[in-house]
Amino acid sequence: MASKLKTIIDSLFSGSENIYSLLWWDDPDGKIINARSFVINGHDSIPIFSSEAEAKEQLVGSGYEKNLVSVRTSLLASILQKMEYTVLNPGGASPIQFKSCVVKKYAEKN
Repeated sequence: MASKLKTIIDSLFSGSENIYSLLWWDDPDGKIINARSFVINGHDSIPIFSSEAEAKEQLVGSGYEKNLVSVRTSLLASILQKMEYTVLNPGGASPIQFKSCVVKKYAEKN
């Protein structure tokens, strides 16, 4: 993995701030969390956003605003393990697509 990408991912997932993604629950009392994915650059990818402001700016008018959730980095890393790709700030000026397996070390240990 390129050094710059590793630095960005380490900074994003090791910080104390939550990350934002498009998530929903079929059952509010259930333990299954669904993540919205899109085909981006030919890969089924989960969009994540570095801040609430970035997310709201990129989602405006998309119809997905209601699925925006603030989530602990370790929980999101656990969710991402089920997907092959992730895209950071997909609607921003410089989206970053990476293989989701690189966040495995940040996943919750349950």
